[in-house]
Amino acid sequence: MLFFCEAISSSGRYAYRRGDVTLGGLFPVHEYGYPREPCGAISEFRGIQRLEAMLFAIQQINNDKHLLPGIELGALIFDTCSDDNYALEQSLRFVRSRLASSTCRCANASARESIHNDNVFGVVGAALSSVSVQVANLLRLFQIPQISYASTTPKLSESSFDYFARTVPSDSNQARAIVDILHSLNFSYVNTIYSHGDYGEGGFREFKRLLKSSNAQDDEVNLNKKRQQQRICIADEQRLKRDASIADIKIILETIFESIKSDVQARVYVLFVTKEDARKLLQAIKLINGTHRPVFIASDAWGKESSVVINGETDEIAVGALTLELVSMQPLNFDRYFNGLKPDIIHGKINENHYYNDEDSVSDEHSTSSRNLWFNEFWENRFGCNLLSSPQCANHQLNVSNWDSKLQFIVDATYVFAYALHSYFNCTSTTCFNVSLDHINGTKLFQLILEKTFSMPDFRQIQFNAERFVPGHYRIYNYRRSHLASSDTKASAYEYVSVGEWKIGQNENGQLNIAVDSIVWPGSNSQGLSSVTTIPVSRCSEPCLVGELKQFQGDSCCWVCTPCNETSIVVGLQEHERCEPCPIGYWPTANRTVCYKLKETYIELLSIQALVPICLSIIGNILTLFIVILFYQKRETPVVKASGKELCFIMLAGIHLCYLMTFPILLKPHILNCIIQRLGIGLGFSMMYAALLTKTNRIARIFESTKKQGKLRPQYISPNSQVAICSSLILVQLLLSLLWLAYERPAVDLIAYDRSVTLKCQMNKHTFLYSLTYNVLLVLVCTMYAIRTRKVPENFNETKFIGFTCYTTCIIWLAFLPIYFTVYETGRHQIHISTLCITISLCASVALACLFSPKVYIIIVHPEKNMRLAKQLKAQASSLHFASKIPVKPDFTNSHKEFRDTTSNDDANSKSIGDIKNEVNSQPLVSKSGVTRLSLSHESANSYRKTQNNTNKSKMSTTTTITNAENHLNNEKYPIKIRSFNHEDDDSLNSNPIQDEDGIL
Repeated sequence: MLFFCEAISSSGRYAYRRGDVTLGGLFPVHEYGYPREPCGAISEFRGIQRLEAMLFAIQQINNDKHLLPGIELGALIFDTCSDDNYALEQSLRFVRSRLASSTCRCANASARESIHNDNVFGVVGAALSSVSVQVANLLRLFQIPQISYASTTPKLSESSFDYFARTVPSDSNQARAIVDILHSLNFSYVNTIYSHGDYGEGGFREFKRLLKSSNAQDDEVNLNKKRQQQRICIADEQRLKRDASIADIKIILETIFESIKSDVQARVYVLFVTKEDARKLLQAIKLINGTHRPVFIASDAWGKESSVVINGETDEIAVGALTLELVSMQPLNFDRYFNGLKPDIIHGKINENHYYNDEDSVSDEHSTSSRNLWFNEFWENRFGCNLLSSPQCANHQLNVSNWDSKLQFIVDATYVFAYALHSYFNCTSTTCFNVSLDHINGTKLFQLILEKTFSMPDFRQIQFNAERFVPGHYRIYNYRRSHLASSDTKASAYEYVSVGEWKIGQNENGQLNIAVDSIVWPGSNSQGLSSVTTIPVSRCSEPCLVGELKQFQGDSCCWVCTPCNETSIVVGLQEHERCEPCPIGYWPTANRTVCYKLKETYIELLSIQALVPICLSIIGNILTLFIVILFYQKRETPVVKASGKELCFIMLAGIHLCYLMTFPILLKPHILNCIIQRLGIGLGFSMMYAALLTKTNRIARIFESTKKQGKLRPQYISPNSQVAICSSLILVQLLLSLLWLAYERPAVDLIAYDRSVTLKCQMNKHTFLYSLTYNVLLVLVCTMYAIRTRKVPENFNETKFIGFTCYTTCIIWLAFLPIYFTVYETGRHQIHISTLCITISLCASVALACLFSPKVYIIIVHPEKNMRLAKQLKAQASSLHFASKIPVKPDFTNSHKEFRDTTSNDDANSKSIGDIKNEVNSQPLVSKSGVTRLSLSHESANSYRKTQNNTNKSKMSTTTTITNAENHLNNEKYPIKIRSFNHEDDDSLNSNPIQDEDGIL
């Protein structure tokens, strides 16, 4: 104990003001010294002004008769010299009375020292966070409350510092303010430099924590805001060692410059450094003398401190810096108080006493002797004179107009202690009760400090939050050239200009208000500019264009842009971004963040794409119905019978169905329309081509059988057999269509193309063609039979038209396929649908024109050719002038009803009588009773040939042949042999025998 008393009684300089209770104070009166000296030069702003602010507040409190009535507040103030170890040594004096007992007395303690053995109930200070941490650890052991006016490290909000509070906000708020500034200026890649100690390291840790944490809440508004913000990354972080020199900082800066890649732009430096380190940093940058002009965003340690920038040396380097300063108000009447202070000189000597009474002060209200021991030193330093050697030195007058920004918080801390002590003593406006000045319970007093709301002299309300600090807001300053420098030679060439502020809102979220356009930024030396107004770039990678995805490479702020599909949006946050396609029927917005629903469109019935197929369909249906009605009315005529009326009606039904398919294809897509399309298209084609195949197969088999002597006629060529075969072929297509419906369910599909969505029946382009494969096979087989029967005698000329039908159909489908695929791939679905309808109608039109127009022509234009053979021969004979000379045997005339026409059901199988030129060597026409010879003159024979040639063109045919025609001059006669095939099988080529005629001639 003796040693400790000696230690605390060692020489030290302090300011003391006598009072009933003593309030301690810690201020950096001197700058940080060199290694061999604990203290450096005196500090006007952070030292003298702050110390005088506390003395000013105590004087105001003592003058207030309603605050602590009857109790005078004293002060015991020490210099920390911005050194935590030195400050801790000085702070031991605060706990002297707690260590000393009535039986212990320090050795060699003078009477004056024993007077200062007061009971300090609280401490105002310190300034630096590192000093406050050391002192707080000491004072908490003795339950002495401490309120700091400038320490902002988040570490002091930990629960272990349970007797520490502060009238300034924590650096957690300052770090949030810096992060918001970086976001607003789009600085996403920054370097960080911080000082050794709790202030620099604590601020950097909080800054780094905020960058890693997610600030967005669950609500949608904040989530959208976060999507728009870029993530901020730290390119490089450097910690300045304690007492770092300019050379050390220069090496650190060169390391940062070299580590930056050539394609990376990182110009912004976030600083959590002390005022001394900030000054050295600017000097180090000037020594580098490169083209790199960094942008500084500094914490409140730099603030508005004019001492950071050395005039004429580093002021140009600091241009463009953004610094934060706590918003504060100058204490009322403090400027008059401070400017009225004078050095304390008694009888020509500087008073070295450490304490003064109020009576020691000069009575003049405008000239008060300072109770501050270091004020005389400040005076001599400011005016550059010596108070002892120069009597005129004391006659100078202070005219300070630039004030430290922390004065308000010092006055606030002093008043908080006074108000808490007022409540602790249960004081009223006139007296205090239960006053025990010897022992004040620090725990109870600090509890009152945290719970109470205090009203300051300027009517502000102060209350500590759960982290034991008073929320505040920051003002943002921009260091630049002064606009007054050119007009006023006495004005400073550079100044701090306010460009915004940041404060805590009611929802506890920070609110930034910054005038970006008014900020002056540092230019680059390569540009030859000292400052610019264009926002500099500080990022690792260029921003991706709209619709591009960020592919990150190691660092979350460095990426490569990859484009998404035009129908996709970019979703996710930062490194979790991904391309997500919009659903069918939706399209990305312009910013590619959400999808919006497209308007559903389908082919309009009044559009040109629909009118052309509809017109073709209507015309084709009318013609088909006309032919159906005509054939039904003329169903007993030779032309219709010879064509095979059963197969004709099946074929006409298929043609009619093909024409009708235009309407379900063009109508608004519906699942019922889709089913009809699936079944109807294939069924219509199969009805046409199955009937055509049955007919061509029958013709081919009949004429093949005629080439084989002694063979029986072909089987299954009767009408009923033909209908059965045709129905079987159609049934195959129907079964295939039903299997297709089961395999690929019909549905309405939405086709999105070029920001439009088209309703369309879901039909795969390949499966649709597969469904027509069977019909293509039928057409190919028909074509093959058409080729095989091309040499059928001309009188059976329907084979020629069947060939035309097959060839044209193949050409149409070969032309349709490339158009179908090209239009489908390009997304022109309306043209695709229109093309399909036209192709189907064309196929039906080809069959209608080639197969039925010749028959319709004969039925309507030449009805005389639509007769049975007997009537034709009689009409031909009656028209000749030599008809009476033709010898006709009675048995021929009477037995004409016994003749068998072997006319085919197909008009292609017809064989006329009159083509004598080609049939000279044919078999004779034989009657039932024998051979009948007709003698015709030469002129009659020519007329007969002409008549028979016309009969060939009308497609009326019989199996009767004319042979052995002898060419006689004048009255030559042509011998004609007529032979009747005596059989009763209806499955012959002439399936409709002529039985009701009177005779053939």
